[in-house]
This record gives sequence, structure tokens and C-alpha cells, in this order.
Amino acid sequence: MLSRIIYRIQQFLFSMSARMHDRDTAFARQYLDIKESALFFSLPPFEQKHAVVVAEKMAGFAKGMKSVDQRKLIRLGLLHDIGKAAVRLSIFDKTILVVLHRAIPPLYNFLAQKGEPENASRSFRKYYVHKHHGMIGAKMLERIGENQDIIREVADHDTRKIKGDVYMDLLDRADSTY
Repeated sequence: MLSRIIYRIQQFLFSMSARMHDRDTAFARQYLDIKESALFFSLPPFEQKHAVVVAEKMAGFAKGMKSVDQRKLIRLGLLHDIGKAAVRLSIFDKTILVVLHRAIPPLYNFLAQKGEPENASRSFRKYYVHKHHGMIGAKMLERIGENQDIIREVADHDTRKIKGDVYMDLLDRADSTY
């Protein structure tokens, strides 16, 4: 429990200081097409930086794994949280969401349910988007003609139903760090 609290504090501090640098922007543009880039760069900078870090870690973890398509892997890392672009969250919004999700799950789930209608107030909608960003991201990616493997894995990012998939295993491992 204490290690989880420490991790969340480190994650918050990372988010507060996270900045996209020219190298990060170039990295993302190297792997994403114009439509994907438009979605990616609509994320807040701290979410963009998180995605770049996750993609780079995934690539590092997969080094030497011949069965892994490095390009697909990096694209999955960059796009895994793209559903969060549906609602603009500040670092403080995200902190409150994460704390409520961990500390009072019934309240978090109630607020997320209230935010399901697309016309729900932003106060509730942000909970829904946070909880279901994988499914929302998959729909966004489907609308722009993304690869079905990426869509499936982004959709599963919330539920983690896919077991034994090397890409999802690497994503889970890299995403559990800040």
C-alpha cells in the first residue's frame, strides 16, 4: 500500500514537470501519420510526454524480441491513452480522478456513470472518459482508419481482458511506471 502511494506521488511529480521537447515531438511524428498526430497533439503535454516515455520503454523492453514489430509496438505506446483527448484534463483533475478511483471506487464509478451521456456536464464527463478512455480511444482511432490490432489493444487498455499478448504485456509493464 505504501509503495503504491509513493508511486502515485512520483507520478504526480513527473506530470508536474513533464515537458515535451523537440526530440519527443520528432519521435511521435516519426511513428504517427497526420490524423494520428492530430489526435496525439490534442492531448495535454503531460499526457503526450507520458505516451512518449511509455513507447520508449516498450521499445527498450522488447529489444531483441524478434517476434515483435517495433513500429507497431511504439505506435501502441504512443496511442494507448488517446481516448483521454475526449476531455481536456489538468494535472489536478487527473490527480483527483486517480485518488477517487483508488480510495472510493463506488463514488468514482457513480460519477463515471453520470458522465456517460456525451452531453453530460464536464464535471461528470471527465470521470467517464477517465474510466473508459481505452474504449473511447478505440472509437476515435477507428474513425480515422487505424489498424485493427492497435484499435483492439487500445480498447482493451481499460479492461485488460487480452491475456498472453506480448504487446499488451509490454504496454502494461511500461505503463505501470511514470
